[in-house]
Amino acid sequence: MRIRNCAVIVAGILLAAGCSHAERHARTAGEHGAIKSKAPATRPPSPTPPPPRKIDCDRVKCVALTFDDGPGPYTARLLDTLRKHGARATFFMLGQNVGAHRDIVRRMALEGQEVANHSWSHPNLTTLSSAEVRSEIQRTQKAVKDASGVAPTLVRPPYGSTNKRVEHAIGMPLVLWSVDTLDWRYRDAARDTRVGVKEPKTGGIVLFHDIHKPSVDSIPKVVDGLRERGFTFVTVSELFTGRRLVPGASYSERTPPPTRVTASPPPAGSSAGPPAGSTTPTAPAPNTPVPGGPASGGPAPSGPAPSGPSPSGLAPAPPVPASPR
Repeated sequence: MRIRNCAVIVAGILLAAGCSHAERHARTAGEHGAIKSKAPATRPPSPTPPPPRKIDCDRVKCVALTFDDGPGPYTARLLDTLRKHGARATFFMLGQNVGAHRDIVRRMALEGQEVANHSWSHPNLTTLSSAEVRSEIQRTQKAVKDASGVAPTLVRPPYGSTNKRVEHAIGMPLVLWSVDTLDWRYRDAARDTRVGVKEPKTGGIVLFHDIHKPSVDSIPKVVDGLRERGFTFVTVSELFTGRRLVPGASYSERTPPPTRVTASPPPAGSSAGPPAGSTTPTAPAPNTPVPGGPASGGPAPSGPAPSGPSPSGLAPAPPVPASPR
């Protein structure tokens, strides 16, 4: 009897020891599980802007919509419109406006829009010293790069106002425009739509402002209207794909390449052809830049344009009006 009682006691002791060990093992396993669950998850890679598109604007009917003076309260809605229509544009931003709209600037880059430089505070750069010009541009470069992750490669001088000293101080290609909608003056969505649809030509650069509500209101119809005319919407950099933009030179449109022109045919009955070894002569297309001209990469001609008729007998084109924005 005593032996059996001892056996029962020993069995109880062993059972208690086993339960205690199992409890400690379960508790330890739970703690390890809790530790593992608190480990930081691997972060997905940050999104990056889409790669550049390869669009040949000598073969495709291209137009570049550009927007100045933002970002502002209507820029997000404008981006919604561009994304909905699959359109690309270029935003020439003021550095002083970037800080309050960093998310918008980042979104521009991620959606394939082009971020560009319009100075820090919109002064007439020709009235500043070279050091002040550089400050206006460099501060904006940093603000846009910090917000978007992309450094601008293009500058639009405020008012389109520049000179040799400013061009040298900026040291980047300068982008002007071929169509100024004057949206800053009229603030009329219907007028903005009419001008924005009818005025652009192939290779043109169109100037709008995303800080004005009527301008942004007009863009859906502008995009639809230009698309009906067969246009493809490109950024300014895409517009000039295949052509080197020279620092300090100004560009207002993409001009067509020279076209080949054959010589007059020989008189009837004549069997004479061109001399052996000769080539078919070529002539530049109208508005084709001459060597050293702005669109060819050289400096813009200085001084007033000649007032007499051009060699072709056509009156010289009037100057593009400067925008106050």
